[in-house]
Amino acid sequence: MVGWVVKEEAVSIEEVREILDEASQVVVYSHRLQQKSRELEAATAELRQANERLTELDRLKDDFVSTVTHELRTPLTSIRAFTEILLEDPEVEAEQRRKFLGIITKEAERLTRLINQVLDLSKIESGKADWVATQVDMKEVISDTVAAMEQLFKEKNIEVEARLPERVSSVTVDLDRMIQVMLNLLSNAVKFCDGLNGRVEIALSERDGSLRVDVCDNGRGIGAENHEAIFSKFHQVGNTLTDKPHGSGLGLHISRQIVEHFGGRMWVESSLGSGARFSFTLPTGSQT
Repeated sequence: MVGWVVKEEAVSIEEVREILDEASQVVVYSHRLQQKSRELEAATAELRQANERLTELDRLKDDFVSTVTHELRTPLTSIRAFTEILLEDPEVEAEQRRKFLGIITKEAERLTRLINQVLDLSKIESGKADWVATQVDMKEVISDTVAAMEQLFKEKNIEVEARLPERVSSVTVDLDRMIQVMLNLLSNAVKFCDGLNGRVEIALSERDGSLRVDVCDNGRGIGAENHEAIFSKFHQVGNTLTDKPHGSGLGLHISRQIVEHFGGRMWVESSLGSGARFSFTLPTGSQT
C-alpha cells in the first residue's frame, strides 16, 4: 500500500481505508508491545527483589543456625568437661565436687533457657505462638517479678527500688508473657549493674492512654550505635573476645516482640558510663 503512494499512483478510498487500518493495527501492536515490555520489566524487578530477599533469608538462616549451634555447644562443653572429671576421678575432694556440680547445674539451666527461648522465638516469628489475652494489673506483675528475684538481688548485693502508683489502669495482655518480659528486663539489669554498688530502679506510670514501665540500672551503659542492635537476635553488647557473653542474646528481642504484639513499643536510653534505662509502653484504652 505504501509503495503505491511513493510511486504517486492513484489510491482508492478503499485502499486508503486499508492503509489506515494497517496503521491503526501497527499502533495497537506497538502499544501492546510497550505494555508487555513494561510488564516484563516489572516482573524482572520483582524476581530480582525476590531473589535478593531469598539470598538474604538464606544468609540469615545460616547465621541463625551457626549462632544457635555455638550457643548450645558452649554450655554442653562445660557440662561434658566437668562430668568427665567427676567420672574419671572419684577422689575429687568434696568441696571441689560441689563446685563442679554447681557449674554443671548452672550450665544445664542456661541450656534449658536457651532452648526455651529459641522455641519461643520460632513460635512468635512463625505466627504460631499461643496468646492468652486477659486484663492484667502491671503493678502486680512488677511486684511479683521483683519478689521472685529477691534472692538473686541479695546474692549480687543489688539495691532495688520500685516506684509504683497506688492504682493504674489494667492492660489487655498475656500475663505469662508479660512476666517473661519483666524477668528478662530485670535479669538484664542484674547482669550489667555496677559490680560493687549495684542499683536497679523500676518505675510504673500512666499517661495519655498508656502505661509506661522503666527498668534502670547503674551499669556501664550502652553506646548509641547499639541502641537498636541490642534488640536483634543473638546480639550481645561488648567484645566477645574479651568479654564473657551474658545470656543468649534473645531475651530483649523476644521481649520487644511480645510488647509490640500487644500494641506497645520498647526502647532503651543510655550512654557509655551512665547506666541504661529500658522502657516499654502498653495501651490501656483510657485517657488520663
